[in-house]
Amino acid sequence: MVMVFISLFIAVISFNFFMMSYQINGVNNLVLSMPISLYETSINMLNINENKVPSFDKQALENRIQSYFDFSMKKYTEDYSLDFYYYNPFNHSICLSDTCHAVEVKVEASLILNYHYEKTMYYQIRSN
Repeated sequence: MVMVFISLFIAVISFNFFMMSYQINGVNNLVLSMPISLYETSINMLNINENKVPSFDKQALENRIQSYFDFSMKKYTEDYSLDFYYYNPFNHSICLSDTCHAVEVKVEASLILNYHYEKTMYYQIRSN
C-alpha cells in the first residue's frame, strides 16, 4: 500500500514538473521568436525627410503586441502582463513625446507552482 502512495506521489510531481517546463518553454519561445514585423509595421513613415527621422507609432505598436500575446498566450497562461517603456536611445531617459525611437517591452507571467516569468526586450530605430 505504501508503494502505491509513493508511486502516486511521484506521478503527481512528474506531471507538475512537466507542466511547468511546458509553460516556461512555451512562453519563452513566444517571447524570443516574436515577429520583428510587429515592430516594423508600427514605425511611422509619413513625412520623413532629412530633419525628421522615423519613430514608433505608440498606439499601433502596443495594439499589435497586445493582440499577438492575447492570441498566443492562451494555451500557456491567462495571467500575464505587458509593460511598455519608451526611452531616448542616446541617454536612456524617458520619452514623453509622440516621436519615440526606442521601446522596452517587459513580459511578466505567473505560471504553475507560483513560478514568476519575466523577460525584457529592447528595440530601437537606428540607421545602418
